[in-house]
Amino acid sequence: MGDPKAVGPAPLTIMDAENPPLRVFYGRPPIELVKDHYTRKLAAWADWEHVSLAAHR
Repeated sequence: MGDPKAVGPAPLTIMDAENPPLRVFYGRPPIELVKDHYTRKLAAWADWEHVSLAAHR
């Protein structure tokens, strides 16, 4: 899947960040999986946005 040695610097980079993320993925496969999942979610929300906006008066 990937080189385990490549993961080592990642947590240190996160810990040293001024505004570190609450969550992070290591490696390409989980990122691609989540991107695809949220792209579909965003599309579904966009399809029903008119209903959401109509509920706000």
